[in-house]
Amino acid sequence: MTVTLFGGAALIALLYFGLRLAGVSNYWRGVISGALPTLAIMFYSLSHWPGGDVVALHLAMYVATAIVLTLTGDRKAGVSRQPMHWIPKVIVGFFLMLAVLMAAFVSISISGLPPSIAKWVMPDAGGRQIYTAFSGEVQHDEAAAKMISSHMKKSVRQRQLGWQIEVAGLDQFKPGQASEVTVSASDEAQQPLEGATVTLIIKHPADGADTGKPAELSAFAPGRYRALVGMDRPGQWVAVLLIERGQDRFETAKEITVPAY
Repeated sequence: MTVTLFGGAALIALLYFGLRLAGVSNYWRGVISGALPTLAIMFYSLSHWPGGDVVALHLAMYVATAIVLTLTGDRKAGVSRQPMHWIPKVIVGFFLMLAVLMAAFVSISISGLPPSIAKWVMPDAGGRQIYTAFSGEVQHDEAAAKMISSHMKKSVRQRQLGWQIEVAGLDQFKPGQASEVTVSASDEAQQPLEGATVTLIIKHPADGADTGKPAELSAFAPGRYRALVGMDRPGQWVAVLLIERGQDRFETAKEITVPAY
């Protein structure tokens, strides 16, 4: 997000001064330089929606950059002009500072504070890593009540199955690296659970959004399954393990933390 935000502002400046060299009037070079990156981010957001707050921040930054350049960039060499009044300077400085603060807040909400800053401003967590990104909103409605009832019924059915499941590797995730996840499963008779379909899904803890395609674990020994699973972002996540054999279905979930470094 930081790259597109400030990169887009830099692109607007390049377009503006390029059009200035081409002899385009100040008004139209302001309109064109601001419109092209703005339209680009809007069309990109249609297929890769980053969130309304992120889009609004980009639009405000791009429009403000074009306006500032239009107001201040029409000074011709060799022509004596009165200096800009201090009030427009204050307004321009205020919006620039506001854009930087908004970019910082959105970045913190998505990725959290840098570890060095988090250790300085956050309370001591006994040596554990603190993740400060916003996890999102949690639903509190009729749909949530139905989900709780469905979950309780599912838990009863799973206890009746008597399957024993052990998962290893969920605490070894690192951003940009693939880690091996292994599952050991046995049935109610303590025999290896063979012929099952094992799927691992990594979800956001609040809205249930997946990080990507579900990982299918393949059998490498009786009752044992494994797969390489990669994570592209740090933060708090929920690893959902789904095991199916015939009409039987077992599902379990565990919160995991992917460190930022």
